[in-house]
Amino acid sequence: MSTDSKPRKHRHRRHYTIMIVSGDSDGQNKRFHLGHVKTQLLAFGTFALVLAVICYIVYSSMTISNLKAIEQNHLSQIEELSEANASLESSLSELETSSEQLKLALNQKVETEKSAAEEDEQLHIPTGFPLTGTASMKNAIDSEDTSSVEEDLTAAESSDSSTSGNPIVIFTASSGSSIVATASGTVASITADSKYGNIVTIDHGNGYISIYRNAGDVLVTEGKEVTKGDILIVVGDDNTTLGYQIQLDGEYIDPETMIEISG
Repeated sequence: MSTDSKPRKHRHRRHYTIMIVSGDSDGQNKRFHLGHVKTQLLAFGTFALVLAVICYIVYSSMTISNLKAIEQNHLSQIEELSEANASLESSLSELETSSEQLKLALNQKVETEKSAAEEDEQLHIPTGFPLTGTASMKNAIDSEDTSSVEEDLTAAESSDSSTSGNPIVIFTASSGSSIVATASGTVASITADSKYGNIVTIDHGNGYISIYRNAGDVLVTEGKEVTKGDILIVVGDDNTTLGYQIQLDGEYIDPETMIEISG
């Protein structure tokens, strides 16, 4: 054997003993002997298991945290949506109130316009009294066979059925009063009249035409729009007689049936 040779190192095998102490009264203990490799495998396995448990706990914590954040976000969204829904309900209520108010206003406007149209329609029907103040009136017949107002009155009083003509009401007014339009309309014509002096014709636009026959100065012109009560002629000492007639759809009717006399 050479003196230069180095002594060999002896490798010591490690052995581990696991003791399980029993808590029973018999006091028996169990021992397990594990080799080095098995011990390392057990240690690595235990470490891996602990690491897996830790990872699972961390993952679960993160998942729970995320779920809580999502839940909180959902709760916040629900709260926002609830507030938006409440706001929409309030707006809807206001809109319904506004709609009701608009509906009432529209109905009122329709009623007002309808009432105004009816009133305007009434203003175009010649039912007014053709003179201001008081006056006497007599029914007569405007006949082509007569040439004066007196003859028209006589023809009306006569019982002779052969007398023909158009109905007319003859007024005797006092000086200072006025002849006025019995309804609103347009002055259709102003012509001379052999019996009464002048004829003023007003077309009321609804089939009615009123005719005023008097010797006074006419204060309106053809084509002029007049309203009910507008002065047509001022009555003086020389023109106290007024012949008044009404046509409906081209036919003469009795003016007395149209005149509304008050007082």
